Amino acid sequence: MIPKFHSNNINNIYNSFYNTYGCIILKNVFDENIMNEYNSWCYSQFNNLQQNNTHPKQKDKIIINNILELLSNDNPNLLLKIINNPFLNKVLDTLLGHACFGSLTTHCIKPHGQRQLSHVDYPLHVGSGQFWENNPNLIDKYITEYQLNYVLTHFSIQCLIASNAMSKENGSTEVIPASHLIHNVDKKILNKTFYDSVNNKFINVTLEQGDVLLFNRGLLHRGGHNLSDKNRNSLIIQYVWLFGIGQHKHNHDTIISNILNSEEYTKLNPQEKIDLLLRIKQPYPIDTTINN
Repeated sequence: MIPKFHSNNINNIYNSFYNTYGCIILKNVFDENIMNEYNSWCYSQFNNLQQNNTHPKQKDKIIINNILELLSNDNPNLLLKIINNPFLNKVLDTLLGHACFGSLTTHCIKPHGQRQLSHVDYPLHVGSGQFWENNPNLIDKYITEYQLNYVLTHFSIQCLIASNAMSKENGSTEVIPASHLIHNVDKKILNKTFYDSVNNKFINVTLEQGDVLLFNRGLLHRGGHNLSDKNRNSLIIQYVWLFGIGQHKHNHDTIISNILNSEEYTKLNPQEKIDLLLRIKQPYPIDTTINN
């Protein structure tokens, strides 16, 4: 069972996320109009071969990276409706302090798309990130055991926004609740014996359109097998600490320039504007070549 929270009650959310389940569901975060508009934008991108890309580890998944910049250029109002949702931001700030964008990516599973390999996420997705050279020994070289088990579990949050409703039928994300608490789980999942031993413990997440799944970067998870004849789309956002390093590089100045004159931005009060811009562009590192 994965705990569900609504905007009027987020009591015990910190304990549920970090100390117990490692994953939570936020109900009714976005209305269907916003989700449908987002899906329409995604399909316009899918039809543009220059933006169409297949996931390197899952040929049945279409991805769009750099959503912050692309959507800020095409539809900044829609972008702000998604990334500046009060309920979602309140929860994220409760869990991370002031949550900042590490990456925004569309994941669209094609009809009958196959199940993804079980894994944990950035920064120690050894089987995916080029830096790790698919070599688990590099974990011990660069990361202490304390960092692995007690720091990185609080480093970032993975956010899946269900722009389409999802269930076992259309290959919803599969998780093992509380698996982020397994000691050295980043290394264990790379061991075939352990990998095979947890295969029967995954459960499919059920989300209505506009619901949000938040999960710990150390939680064992995978994209499910899409049994249906339709695509299943979602927006994946990685959030990091105010002083954390995000997974993707962003052109912050372009993104900010794109949103400054949008109707949604002009509705914000001065402090809300500061908070939003800080989520997009963190205060460090500073450019010492500029005379401030």
